[in-house]
Amino acid sequence: MNQQVTTIHGLEAVEIGCNLGHDAPPIHLWDKDEFGYYRCPECGLVWVNPQLTDESVAHIYAKGFTSKLKSKPHPTNFLAYRRPLKRLAPYRQYSRLLDVGCFTGHFLLAAREAGWQQVEGTEISSQAIEYAREQYHLTLHEGDLLSLDLPSDAFDAVTLFDVIEHVSDPLGTLRRVYQLLRPGGVLYLDTPHFTSLPRFLFNKEWSVFFPWHRTYFSANNMSLALEQCGFRVRDLRAVGIFPLSRFNAWQSYQAADAIRAAPAPQKHTWIRQHRNTLRPYWLGFKRMTELPFEALSRVGIHIGAKLVVYAEKPD
Repeated sequence: MNQQVTTIHGLEAVEIGCNLGHDAPPIHLWDKDEFGYYRCPECGLVWVNPQLTDESVAHIYAKGFTSKLKSKPHPTNFLAYRRPLKRLAPYRQYSRLLDVGCFTGHFLLAAREAGWQQVEGTEISSQAIEYAREQYHLTLHEGDLLSLDLPSDAFDAVTLFDVIEHVSDPLGTLRRVYQLLRPGGVLYLDTPHFTSLPRFLFNKEWSVFFPWHRTYFSANNMSLALEQCGFRVRDLRAVGIFPLSRFNAWQSYQAADAIRAAPAPQKHTWIRQHRNTLRPYWLGFKRMTELPFEALSRVGIHIGAKLVVYAEKPD
C-alpha cells in the first residue's frame, strides 16, 4: 500500500497507524514542531504522525554526528554498563552478543572487557561505523536491523539501548531480534517511558519528544509487544526521573550549523575537562534516584522515566 508522503522542514514523512496492529481511530494528543502526536485508544501506544522516513532520519544523524560524538567521548571506564552486563552474564553460552544501534560501540567495548568473546553491532550511521572500526576495531554491520543478513538462533544476547523509539517498525524489529537470539537467549532494551512522572510534569515539553523519536511505549504496551513477538518478559521496570531537561533536540538539530560554529559555553568545557572525575558521582546520584522507582515497579506502579526490560526467547 502506498503511503502518503509529506514534507516538513525539508524532511520527508509518511502517515502511519498503530504499530501494534490496532485499527481504531487514534487520539490526537498535541502538535509539536509541526508533527502530530497520537495515541492508540486500544493499547495506549503513542507515535509521531506523520513520521519521518528512514532516509530523513539518516540525514539527521549525518548532520548531528559531530556534535553527538563530542557528547560521547571515549570512556575511561564502563561503570554505566556494569548492571546490564551483570544481568546478561548468565546467558553467555556461545559468548556472542549483538548491540543494535551501537553508534561508536562503547557498549561493545564494555562487553568485550567483561568477557564476551564475539561482540557485534548494527548502526545506520556510516560515520559512526567508520569511526568505531578505525578506533576500536569492532565488527559492525551498516544498516537497519531489518535489512541485514544476520544468522538466526546465533546470539546469546541482543541489546537495544535507547533504540526502539527510533525505528520505523518497532514490532518488526522485536520479531527480528527474536529470530536472531538462540533459544534461551535474552533481549535487553531501554526506552523513554510515556506514562512516567516526568512526562506528566512536562507534558509535550519533556525533552524526549522530537521527531526522530518515532514511537513511545508504556509498561503495559511494551509487555504486549514483546509477548506478541514470542518473548517471555523476565523483568520490566520504570526507573529514574531523568531526563528532566526542557532542552529541545529538534531545535538543536535546526541550529546544528550555528551550534558547531559557536564556542562551547564555559561550564560545558569545564564539565568535559572533569568528566572522568565527575562521572562516578553522577552515576551514583542517578542510581539513588532510580531506587524508589524500582521499588514501585516491583509492586506494579510504573512511573519512572525510562523503561528497562529483560525478556527471554523460550527454550
